[in-house]
Formats: sequence, structure tokens, C-alpha cells
Amino acid sequence: MVLLCLGVVAGYALGGLLTARTVFRRERERFLRAGGARAVADERRVGTFERQERQQTEAFALCAGALWPVALPVLALHGLVGAVALDRGRAAALRPDPQEVAARIEELERELQLGPHAGPDPRPVEHPPVVQWPVEVRPIGGRGPRVGTPSGLSRCPEQRAGAAPSRYPRSA
Repeated sequence: MVLLCLGVVAGYALGGLLTARTVFRRERERFLRAGGARAVADERRVGTFERQERQQTEAFALCAGALWPVALPVLALHGLVGAVALDRGRAAALRPDPQEVAARIEELERELQLGPHAGPDPRPVEHPPVVQWPVEVRPIGGRGPRVGTPSGLSRCPEQRAGAAPSRYPRSA
């Protein structure tokens, strides 16, 4: 009886290890193929897998290995399970044609005047009134000397150079 129990546990462990190894290999190959890796196994793609995907793939493989009595039939019938349970068969038929999508984008850009169809802005730009310097300010009450910039001098260097006055005057 003890040998039977040990045999069952050893068989379960062996089945789990083999399932985990198979699932890990499948997922790794799927990741590398998704990036367009060829026979050379694109070194950049392998590096990306090792840095970003390896831990999650290992965890998934270990879970599948622990549940191998359920995982093996799912792996064996992957295509059927994908078509029936996950409804993958119709997803390809529902994807729009890339040429139709490009034509629709072109039409919308033309209507909204975006991208290559963008023209000059038809609205005139309105600027706030510009304060001309020098501005003379009298103290409160109107008594005392006038305060402001002396005549002939501008408030900022841009105005001294002959440029248009800035929209927002600089603080002193």
C-alpha cells in the first residue's frame, strides 16, 4: 500500500514536471515567434524574454504543472478549446481590412483638415492690446512726481532692440 501511494505521488510529480517543461517551452517559442525571430533566435528578442517575460512564464508553467491532469487535455486540444471556449475563430473574421481602415483614416483627416490636409488657420489671431512704454503713473491722490520709465527708454531689452513688445511685461 505504501509503495502504491509513493508511486502515485512520484507519477504525479513526474507528470507535473514534464507538463511544466512543455508549457514553458511553448510559451517561450510563442513569445519569440511573435517578435518575428527567425532561426537565429534574434538575440535582442531572447534578451527581452529573459528580462521581462521569463518570471511570468515560469509561474504559469509551474501552475500548469501542478494542475497537469487538467492542463494536459487543454494543451492537447488547444485549437479546439481556443475556437469553442475562447471564441477565437470569429475574431479574425471581425478584423477590418487594413486598406479600408487606411481609407477611412484618410477620409477623416481630410474632413477634419488634419495631417497632410491641414491648411492655414482661417481665423484671424486676436492679440490683446499692447501697452506702450513709457507709461507714466501718478502716486495715489495725484500728488507728487510722476513715476514711470524715462522717455526714450524701453522697459525690456527686446523693446530696446526694436522687437515687438512682449505679451506679458517682465516683473522688475
